[in-house]
Amino acid sequence: MNASAALVQRLATSQQPVYGVNTGFGDFAERAIPQASIEELQVNLIRSHACGIGEEVPRDLVMAMWLLRLRMLTRGYSGVRCETVEALMAMLEAGILAYIPSRGSVGASGDLHPSAHATLAALGEGECTMPTPDGRRFERLSAAEALQRAGLKPLRLGAKEGLALINGTTYSTALAVKVWFEGCKLLRLADAVAAMTMEAIGGAGSILDDRVLALHHVETDMVGSRLASWLEGSTRLHAARESGRFIQAPYSLRCVPQVHGAVLCELEQCYKVLKQEIGCVSDNPLVFADDGEILSCGNFHAIYVARVSDRLASAMANLATISERRVNLLMDDRITGLPKFLVRDGGLNSGLMMLQTTAAALVSEIKSYCMPSCVDSIPTNCHRKDHVSMAPGAGMKALQIVTGLRQVLAVEAFCAGQATDLVGATMPPRLATLHSRIRKVVPFIEADCYMAPYLKALDYAIEGDTLLPTEDLDRLQASSETCRAAATTGVVECRRRPGASGHTSLMGHCPCGASYLGRTS
Repeated sequence: MNASAALVQRLATSQQPVYGVNTGFGDFAERAIPQASIEELQVNLIRSHACGIGEEVPRDLVMAMWLLRLRMLTRGYSGVRCETVEALMAMLEAGILAYIPSRGSVGASGDLHPSAHATLAALGEGECTMPTPDGRRFERLSAAEALQRAGLKPLRLGAKEGLALINGTTYSTALAVKVWFEGCKLLRLADAVAAMTMEAIGGAGSILDDRVLALHHVETDMVGSRLASWLEGSTRLHAARESGRFIQAPYSLRCVPQVHGAVLCELEQCYKVLKQEIGCVSDNPLVFADDGEILSCGNFHAIYVARVSDRLASAMANLATISERRVNLLMDDRITGLPKFLVRDGGLNSGLMMLQTTAAALVSEIKSYCMPSCVDSIPTNCHRKDHVSMAPGAGMKALQIVTGLRQVLAVEAFCAGQATDLVGATMPPRLATLHSRIRKVVPFIEADCYMAPYLKALDYAIEGDTLLPTEDLDRLQASSETCRAAATTGVVECRRRPGASGHTSLMGHCPCGASYLGRTS
């Protein structure tokens, strides 16, 4: 790092034009900047590029952006001084994170808008969030006040440092990684809920036969093994197979290993791309201290990340569409042999009829987000930036799909839990555990009632990682100790009071005094 920073400083005082060091930016690249204005150039860059709009980027994503940025800077190809990195780390350790509007970046030259907002706070300008003195919540305040409260001085940028702090794919990558991780968790849940639906309908047939699975993709075999684990010990499925029931089950049951397996395959492939992206240097220009050169390049283009987010979006959409179809099967008494719409005294009661409609509406919305963003390049900057990735938009759409998928799976879990109770048979041990967790937030529906709070509680349980048994979360190697604690004890962090916890009983109160249903507020 020191060598590359020294090279930048040396060239900054020379007559040699170096992009972003002693020249303007974008279509001003040919404008020479006098030596006396080199620091001002970097500050102006941050101020001018911090012009995003839209809802606030969550703190976890802002932190992820900075961690990815610091990892890249410490590779030593950006020309940033060690003291600059240390100052940024001190800001993060104090919990100071910029207020960043989510929209405005096209993903080339990297994520300029969000990264500029992030850096602006380090300069003591703009707004940020930080923990209150008692540590119970986060408050929004001016960056200048936050730095003063933490005993920190505003960052002073050296040559090229402003450019190095905003160029690159850190925001897009943070979004894609979050989508990937949430997708992994939801695929596990989709397997479990699909298994419960199979148990309720009695419709697995021979689809989990090892001989069948061995002749398909390895991911199909892996999903089949997961399903078999959930259904191990099922007397209902054994009896159904012996009787010949569902020799040719509907595709949404028969093809679960193949459809879920394809999603697993996509997750594995996207993991490889994201792992490489995290290890890349996506700055421009790059500083090669050993060779004494600073080279312009296109490493900032977020096309790899954009394609990953688009692929994850379509994969999650596939999980949602097949889940909704299984919900539809559960409503049909001709398929299940259970009361229509899973309610006794039908007619007087409509039962779970409209839950399938809810799932259908969610899936329709999900499909509308599936147009790939990476093919929608719009030239900017007087055509100098004539091909862009649209990776941030791809990531934000994928996150919306993840939310919709989670809610669709909540609907299926609601309905499958009701159906298994109506069957009345002893469930396989693992499914019985899952069923008991569903029943902690959703009661058996005896007659028509106000069900929206129960569905919301189930959605919150999924979001808070309290629905799947602990071992399934451990297999994901969740990075957060909070997630593991939540899965084990039903305790999750209070969003209003960081560090505070509340028990996720059906009705209760968080330590902050706010009521909640099925989760902390």
